[in-house]
Amino acid sequence: MPISEADKNKIEELRGLVKDQLTPYYDTDFNLLRWLKGHDYNIEMIKTKLMNHLLFRKSDWDLDHFADKPRNHVVHRHWKSGLTGEAIKTPNTVVNIEQTGGNDYWGMLNSHPINEILRARVHDLESMLRAVMTLEKKTGEQCSVLYIMDLSGLRMDRRLTTLLSGGLAAISSFMAEHYVEMVHSFVLVNVPSFITVIWFVSIGIIVDYFLKFFYQPFLAPVERGVPFPIECYYKGLIPDNALTLTISAGKTGHVDIEATEGSSLHWEIHSNGHFAFAIYELQGDQSNDVTQMTRAYPLFSVCLLYICLHNKLALLENGITNNIELLIDFCQINVNQLLLQMPIFTHERT
Repeated sequence: MPISEADKNKIEELRGLVKDQLTPYYDTDFNLLRWLKGHDYNIEMIKTKLMNHLLFRKSDWDLDHFADKPRNHVVHRHWKSGLTGEAIKTPNTVVNIEQTGGNDYWGMLNSHPINEILRARVHDLESMLRAVMTLEKKTGEQCSVLYIMDLSGLRMDRRLTTLLSGGLAAISSFMAEHYVEMVHSFVLVNVPSFITVIWFVSIGIIVDYFLKFFYQPFLAPVERGVPFPIECYYKGLIPDNALTLTISAGKTGHVDIEATEGSSLHWEIHSNGHFAFAIYELQGDQSNDVTQMTRAYPLFSVCLLYICLHNKLALLENGITNNIELLIDFCQINVNQLLLQMPIFTHERT
């Protein structure tokens, strides 16, 4: 269905509000329409959320070109791509099949920091977005992803409940925050009997009956994700030179770091709960309003750490030249105070 005149007017209104951050690659009517539909056409709310995403796209992650890069992150060996292609029977749809039940998410979260897991995941998300955009250009209609989750091999244990309320929830939140309305629907297959009591009671009757008519073996070759070896789980200790920052529930805290152009900023973050953080550039006597600061590192609105978060940021000559403020905001926590222990240092260029 073509875009209605009412939607075209809203798209142009939204485009005018964020035009300074829109890139030619991402600036399509259908991309903006997804944001409008996903947030009930609330322009003021959308402007803030979309600006955050557009700043993320233009950060050193360079999302516009992510799908052009090789899929060779260390996490990719354990979390295989599920992008297949255009659906045959469902129009304007791209199919993605994920081996949800067989993937070793527990090992992944205990072996790699969440920012690196998200970096690996962004490659697949950007590849899905590109497939959708390509199909939209071909059909002239809005397209989306049909996301099939194969739950084969899923086991009911304490790890599963911890993952669903913690690490996987954070990854899903990131996807929903930055890829609004890209996935139209989820389909679960090979659902285990423990999902619901009703399913447990009826599975014997339903499956036996319908298998007589609809059963077909799935014979396509599938490349399975490799489990993470337990010996590779992160076992690092908090360095003695770590800076300690305590933040009360609902409050914010920050760390100021002096840096010079051409150097690089390195950090580790160990925490006992959820938090959000971003890095901003301070210029002279600038106010403490972060909405007026230049963002130097993407905003992560929900971080839940199984292992420490670590990364580095190159301070380029044509970029950050003044003070760097690492702003860590409390997001959600199940204890009274958030305790952060952070070795942070700059490395001068030689």
